[in-house]
Amino acid sequence: MAESEFYIPTSNARLHARLVIPSSVLEKPDGEGNCGVFVICHGLLDTKYAPLFYALQRFLPFASVAFDFRGNGLSTGQTSYGNYYEEAEDIKCVIEYINSGALDTHSRPRVIGIVGHSKGASSVLLFACKYPLLCPPLLVTISARYLMSRELPNRWKPHHLQALETHGRFLWRKYGGHTLLTAGVVPDVPVREYWIAAEHLQLRDSTDMSVVQTLPFERCFVLNVMGGSDAVVPAADVWDYDRVMRLGTHDDSRVATRVVPEASHFWNSEQELDNLETVVLTWLKSILPLAKL
Repeated sequence: MAESEFYIPTSNARLHARLVIPSSVLEKPDGEGNCGVFVICHGLLDTKYAPLFYALQRFLPFASVAFDFRGNGLSTGQTSYGNYYEEAEDIKCVIEYINSGALDTHSRPRVIGIVGHSKGASSVLLFACKYPLLCPPLLVTISARYLMSRELPNRWKPHHLQALETHGRFLWRKYGGHTLLTAGVVPDVPVREYWIAAEHLQLRDSTDMSVVQTLPFERCFVLNVMGGSDAVVPAADVWDYDRVMRLGTHDDSRVATRVVPEASHFWNSEQELDNLETVVLTWLKSILPLAKL
């Protein structure tokens, strides 16, 4: 297995990324000499170093690129609470970079799939709707929120709301620093302050995920995965995605939805990750003969 880290330049930031290529992919590119690549997108204030993303890069049977969105992890730039469409632009830049042949994969790299978790999953879907010609054939959402205006109970404390009313913004938390993993401590990421302004909340609330009805189903297949014990995103949201996506396609094979019993929102435990691996690989095995890779 080969692994390397690098930056992807964009007009707004430098996105830090990790490329992992399984030995089987190094030895056997597809019949046309292409190296299929999955792009992996993290959630709110997370980084590519979280256990979920290491696990995805370990078990996906393709090369993969996990990256930090702007303002997160080791990437430069600024993030905000409702900037889903900005993150969609980051995804576009990453895909164009990979498809340009810039990666050192010993064969021609080509994005064939995207996996997104939580906020990153919603950004993936918005990207695919906005840029249908760049949408790869395989999309996987994990723990994605559908109704953006339905906020997590008690996320904002009374002093947050008071500061919002008085000053128009508040400091929610600091994020970054050490990330502890079973494999050790990853490089320090910058410690940043996460400010939330009234316009960020308005932007998030107005983000309409019903646009997934317009996904380019003539060229893509979607797997939606939710943990049965998710305490961050309501269980109903995954079925809202399922329902609305099916309005956009008459081919039932194009949309699949799976709920993993007892799995949490963050997929940190070994059992949760093992169950996720089974769900994703089983879906891939059924879909790959149908997808035009």
